[in-house]
Formats: sequence, structure tokens, C-alpha cells
Amino acid sequence: MSEPSRVDFIAIKKIESAVQIVSNTPAANRYGQLPKEGAVYENDGLSPLKSPLGLRSTLQELTLYDFLLESECAGNEVAKIFQANPLVPGIIITQQGKFIGMISRRRYFEHMSRPYSLELFSQQPLFILYRFTKTDMLVLDRETSIMTAVRQSLERSPELIHEPIVVQVEPETYKLLDVHQLLLSQLQIHELSTVAMRESQAQLRHQAQQLELALLELQRTQTQLIQTEKMSSLGQLVAGVAHEINNPIGFIYSNLHHAKEYTQGLMRMLDIYRQHCPEPIAAIEAEAEKIELDYLLEDLPKVFNSMQQGAERVRDIVLSLRNFCRLDEAQMKQVNIHEGINSTIMLLQSQLKGKPGQEAIEIHKEYSDLPLVHCYPGQLNQVFMNILVNAIYALVESNKHENVDKKSPNKSQSGEEKQSCTKTQSSVSKSTRLIPTIRIRTELIEKKKVIIKIYDNGPGMTEDVRKRLFDPFFTTKPVGQGTGLGLSISYEIVVNQHGGELKCFSEPGKGAEFAIEIPLQQSSVTHILPRFA
Repeated sequence: MSEPSRVDFIAIKKIESAVQIVSNTPAANRYGQLPKEGAVYENDGLSPLKSPLGLRSTLQELTLYDFLLESECAGNEVAKIFQANPLVPGIIITQQGKFIGMISRRRYFEHMSRPYSLELFSQQPLFILYRFTKTDMLVLDRETSIMTAVRQSLERSPELIHEPIVVQVEPETYKLLDVHQLLLSQLQIHELSTVAMRESQAQLRHQAQQLELALLELQRTQTQLIQTEKMSSLGQLVAGVAHEINNPIGFIYSNLHHAKEYTQGLMRMLDIYRQHCPEPIAAIEAEAEKIELDYLLEDLPKVFNSMQQGAERVRDIVLSLRNFCRLDEAQMKQVNIHEGINSTIMLLQSQLKGKPGQEAIEIHKEYSDLPLVHCYPGQLNQVFMNILVNAIYALVESNKHENVDKKSPNKSQSGEEKQSCTKTQSSVSKSTRLIPTIRIRTELIEKKKVIIKIYDNGPGMTEDVRKRLFDPFFTTKPVGQGTGLGLSISYEIVVNQHGGELKCFSEPGKGAEFAIEIPLQQSSVTHILPRFA
């Protein structure tokens, strides 16, 4: 059972001293209870009206569910409980009264919706279904603080992020906590911290500074939650689409080879027929002219070649999608960094191509001979995607401004002066204008670190913008086009998840360069509690 870190403890103590919260009313014991109908909600519309949570509130102050089923019960008993209790996040499974695991509502219905699963498992003992659905569980003590529980919940892999948390309330007693309720309680604590900061600013500047640090930590946790949920949903969707496309394109690609062989055989047979029957029948001659047989024989191989190239292109795109998502590689692994970069570039091809009014963006790769890197491949691909998307946006916007400037000549000049000036500006722009380019370079430093440098020759940025680049929710894009989370999450992934460095070098008019530095081997790996036997 993990304990709160010293940083969490110090942050909580400082906020409590600033707010001076005193709560002597014991929290009601809500184990196994469901919210009553018509419960009154607070103004935020999220949480039922209850005793205010404090910064040191623990999991026992939240609603816990203790719906138990013996492993010998029939599998359809789970569905009955879920239908009768729509808020229950999962079922606890026991064997002779002892806890052995749990099945969440999401995982149960996801598994039972598969073909033939309902017929196979509904009348079978529950432990048979549990063997197919069990996964890693996060088990916490009831005395665990809510903030510590949120942090440990978010450290789980994306496919486990929505799974209920198992709470040990007694030595042999376990109950379930809905992750969404845990996050709502964290929001309530966040709101409490915000109010505390505003009040403390009028009293002591030092206390306000300490509170601001704690709020930034809460904001970082919320940012990680938003991006984790978004990438988890997107990854599952893309992986599903890639899988569905891969099957039919596999049929097409494998049958194209046989179709070409069959067609070539028919063409050889027709050629032999022509050699041995030089005087064709009139009806055959008429049909040959009708279908343009000579042109057909010449064009048919070209048609098959183009079909094969198209199928290979689709297959490469599907492979790039699967490599980019890396849902099967949520843990640290030895990977080829260049494969991740290439997959990301493949997915951005539509944005790199030239369009009317927009020049194509060139990609220059300067890869070094790198060894395999121990990292989270899916997370690093996300970093590459965020930086490349920002570089493309900067180049496209710069190109738009150049086009607008060219279309706005000085109206005070005469016609001849306008014409001569336009010709001069055009010739100068053609000779000095740079082609939009993104350069990607990789290096190995001291045989223990890898650096990936991504440079674009866009407009660059000011020093004030560069200093705030990795702040959460900071963006220079118009409203609706940017959230300000991409580079903040990238910094979190590189620095906190991989123990590396993420830096930006830029000046106005000189483009921008991002340097990603990560070690070849990680010193420590985040673990999730092992699954129960």
C-alpha cells in the first residue's frame, strides 16, 4: 500500500494552515448505500449535497459499494444487479467468503456484448467469466487520502483508467469506489483550495504563494486527466478502425497476386489461340472490336499494378496508425525511436501536402544510428505529434500572412509605379523566400542519452511567449483552435515520465527548435498493484 509522498503532505499542511479549516462533524458512513432519488445537488450540478470534504479527507468519506457475489453463482446474476442498480460500478467476487477480485460494469458489458459470450457465460459459474475479464486492480486502504488516490489512479495505464478502485475497509472486507466520484470529490477539494487562496491573499503574501504552488499541482493533475482520457478514447477508436480496415484490405491484397496470375494465364492462352487460329470467326472478331481487345490486353496489367500500389498504401497507413497508438505497449519497452517519428509523419501527410493558397511543407530527416530506447512508445509518439502539429500550424499561418501581404499593394502609387514595384517585390520574394521546411535530427550523446531535435523555419516567437510555452492552458491560437494542453502534456511526459528534458529555442523571424532529451535506460518504472489470483 503506497503512502502519500512528502510533497503531497507538505502541500496539504500549507493549504490547511492558510485556510484554517476546522471540521468536527464526523462523516456519515455511506458504505454500500446508493444516492436516494431526488437528492439535492449543489450549484455546480456535480456533487450531492454532503459534508464538505477537506484537504485531508480519505476514501472512507466517499460512497463505497459492497455488492458481493460468490464465484459459484451463475454469470447472469451480475447483469441482474447492474440492471437493478444503475450506479453500481462493479461487483465484488468472493470464494467461500474471501475476496478474490472484482468485475467492473464496463468490462462486464463489453465482454458479454461479444459474439456468443452471452450463451457461453450466462449460465456458467461466475469464476469462469472472471478468468476472462480479470485485470490489474488498484487496491487502497480506506485511510488513503483522496488526493493520493487520484494520483495513483491516474498513474494506471489508459485501458485501466476508468476501472473502479478496490478499497480495503477491514482486514478481510473490500468495497468498490467509482473513479468518477473520486474525481468529482477532487474537484470539490480544488474549489475549496481556490477559495482558500483568495482569502489568504488578503492576510499573508507568503501563505498565498504556498497555496498557489498547491493549486498548480492540482491543475497539473486535472490536465493529465483530460489528456489521458482523450488519448485513451482516441487510441481505442483508431485501433478499432485500423483493425476493421486491415481485415478487408488483407483479403484484397492477398487475392491481387492470384488475380494477376490468372489474368496472365488467360492472356497467354489467348495469344496461343491467335497463333494457331489466324482466321478468327466473324462473331469473335466483332466482339473483340467491341471491347477493344488490344487496348484491354495492354491496359489490364497497368490496372492490376495500380490496384496493388493502392492496397500497399492503405496497408502502410493502417500499420502507421497501429504503431502510433501503441495500445498494446502501455508499459515501458525497448523501441526504435525512428519508427515512432515516421509513423507520426505518415499520419500528418494530409497537412504536409500543398493546397490551393498553401505551399507544401518539406520534411528533412537527419537520423543517426541509434540503439533501442527504453520508454513509453505511445507517450513519446504523442509528444512528436504535438510538436509537429505546432510546427505545421506556424508554417501555414506564416504562409497565409505572406499571401495577404502580396495581395495588398500601396494604393497611393500610380499605375506604372504599382506595376514596377510589384515586379520588383515579386522578384525579391522569389529569391529570398524560404520553402516551408521541418527538419528532424536525432543524436546519441555519451552513449546514454538520445536527443531528438525538431526545427521549423517559421516566424519564430518572442521571449515572453517562449517562457510560457509549457504552462497549462497557455496558447497563442485563436479561440476554438487550441486548448493550451499539447506542449504542457509533452513536458510532463518527457520530464516526469521519462526523466528527460524538453527545451525550446526560438527568436522572432528565425524559426523554432524543440529539443527532446531522454535517457536510453530508465532508472525506475511506475508499477500498478498486481492482480489477485
